[in-house]
Parts: sequence; structure tokens; C-alpha cells
Amino acid sequence: MTERAKWPWVAEQRWEDLLFMHWPVPYEALRPHVPEPFELETFNGDAWISIVPFLGNKNRFRGMPGVLPLVSSFLELNVRTYIRYKGEPGVYFFSFDADSNAAVAGARTVFSLPYMKAKMSMRRNRKEKEVVFHSQRVQKDEPSARFFARYRPTSQTSRARVGSLTHWLAERYCLFNIKGDKVLKGPINHSPWELQEAEAEVEMDDLVPFLSKQYLSESPLVHYAKSKKVHYYPFETVGEIQK
Repeated sequence: MTERAKWPWVAEQRWEDLLFMHWPVPYEALRPHVPEPFELETFNGDAWISIVPFLGNKNRFRGMPGVLPLVSSFLELNVRTYIRYKGEPGVYFFSFDADSNAAVAGARTVFSLPYMKAKMSMRRNRKEKEVVFHSQRVQKDEPSARFFARYRPTSQTSRARVGSLTHWLAERYCLFNIKGDKVLKGPINHSPWELQEAEAEVEMDDLVPFLSKQYLSESPLVHYAKSKKVHYYPFETVGEIQK
């Protein structure tokens, strides 16, 4: 973690079959869509936007021997970019799609995170080392975003070199969000990523409606991660919005 969390971790989750897709985007195209308190980070002059589908599995609270009812396992698809707040690097999420009513309701109500309900499926072909992921958003009053990906790893696992673009994108250990007039920080912790290069066939509509399609028309930087155990820490209030 970049900075030590104030309290012990409170929940655990295992992320499985993650696909990381990253596109460079001009700073001036993305800056208007990131809240003003946050500094939009760049790497070699470009801002970056990423789309990440995965399975969140074996969810449990600290001290509980079993998984959580209703949200023991659910599929998720997020759209994010990379920011700093008061000098600390983190992630800003534009959207989360999930197939769990409880996860969507809880995240929207408690943390004001942009979770949206979607019909989702994930199919694994272990023989071909291939994953097929599909999502169709069904959240009321939101664009009916559609996403499809067929992906598989194409290399051995490795850790990203410190200072590289991949390390800059992957090794982030908190999200920042705004709730009312408060800036919230959600710390997480996990071991460094063991990533594989990957290939992906992707189709999507209205998942990133605020950007021109031209920015996502080029081939993305793509990585795959088989599994990662993650610990979540209590959200912290780290700032206030001046009105």
C-alpha cells in the first residue's frame, strides 16, 4: 500500500480471471470528466483509461469463517482512470457494473460509488485457457451499456518493472471518490501483480459514453491475471469540497 491504512482490514475478496485493457487518452479529453479535487495523472504525456472485467469470489468479513450470503461471488466490470489526491496516487472509477443486487445497492448507498446492475456471464475454457465475459447493463435511468470480451493469456507470468507503464497502471492501492462534500479514500492491499501478456477480442457499446469512440478504437495494452487475494480497509474521509 502507498500509505498505511488507519485501521485493520475488514473484508477479503479473491479476484479471478481479470482482463486489464488500457488505452492512452489525451489529457484534455479526459480532464473534464474527473472531479476537480483530483489531479489527473499522465504517463509520458498521456492520461489513461482502463476497462477491467473479473469475478469477485470468496467474499467474507474479517473474523467470519464463511463467505458472505448474497454477495459470496459476483461478476464485475469497471471503467477507471489514474489520479492523485494530496500527492497520493490512486484510482478514480467512472462506473462499476455488477450482477449482484446487494453489492450494487450497498456500494451506491454507503459509499456513493457508481455501481450499476447488469446481466453478466463468464465462461471458462480451461483447455484453451480462454475466458468469455459478457455484460448487459440493466440499471434504470442509465445507458444500457454492453460489453463482450473473449480473452486468454499468451505469456508466462511476471512482475512489472518499477518505473514502467505497466507498473504505473497496475500497482495502485486505493480508490478516491466524492460523497456529498467529503473526499473518501478506500484503501486495499494485496501482493504485487503477477501479470501475463494477453490477447482479447472485444466489443462494447455505451460503456464509456463521455469519450469519443476514436480514443478506444486502437488496440489496447492488454494483460491477464489469474487470481489475486485482496484485503479491503475502512473508507477514510481525507478531504472536504469547498463550496
